[in-house]
Amino acid sequence: MYILAIETTGKFGSVSLIDNKGTAIGYLETTDPMSHLKNLIPMIKKLLEDAGIEKKQLTHVAVSVGPGSFTGIRIGVSTARALCQCLNIPAVAVPTLDSFLYKAEARNVRDSEIVCAIINARRNQVYGIIDEYMESQACMISDVLEIITSKVFPKGQSVMFMGDGIDAYKGQIEESLSGLGEYRFVCEESRYQEAESVGAMAFTMVQEGKVRCFSELLPDYMRKAEAEQKLEAGELPICKGPKQE
Repeated sequence: MYILAIETTGKFGSVSLIDNKGTAIGYLETTDPMSHLKNLIPMIKKLLEDAGIEKKQLTHVAVSVGPGSFTGIRIGVSTARALCQCLNIPAVAVPTLDSFLYKAEARNVRDSEIVCAIINARRNQVYGIIDEYMESQACMISDVLEIITSKVFPKGQSVMFMGDGIDAYKGQIEESLSGLGEYRFVCEESRYQEAESVGAMAFTMVQEGKVRCFSELLPDYMRKAEAEQKLEAGELPICKGPKQE
């Protein structure tokens, strides 16, 4: 078994190859931010060449389906769908936030430490997950902090923050949690989405039979784009027709 894992929901794209033991035998990532469209296919080609694996040996393609960058999600999912269709192999839809729990850093959390992953959704909003306390969802950063202060800290547990939401809301987190409990931020080199953890979660999902046909592989944006929200609210110029007498 060889699982090709794709991650394009964040600033940097990456790909990984997982073998039948669940071990990552190859990993590549982009160095230029938001260059998924340009670099994804060449990275996949190089990943397989470096591992000495042919495309026909792949048994599954796993992809991080969101939430995250809307454009990045579309690029990753479209590529995975095309590969699965061409190779006639099943797809694995990996929830982006849940994959954070499979990162190497998260697997070595300290005693009584809870993982909280947050992705910046702008305007004080995040896509967040708190292991054991909050399933992945779109919410306000204040909602995440309220759960931590009212449920996590009272149990004597500390929090490890991951995701690019740290970059946007670090100051707000520090101000809200100061003196209430213990927490830490994962270093910048390890805090973002990456394909190796997508592959690790995909390996577990394959064992559980959680695979699907390429046609059933769909993005999970978790909320509508800002333009769609404004369109529905009639706030875009295109919505404003001639004044009615």
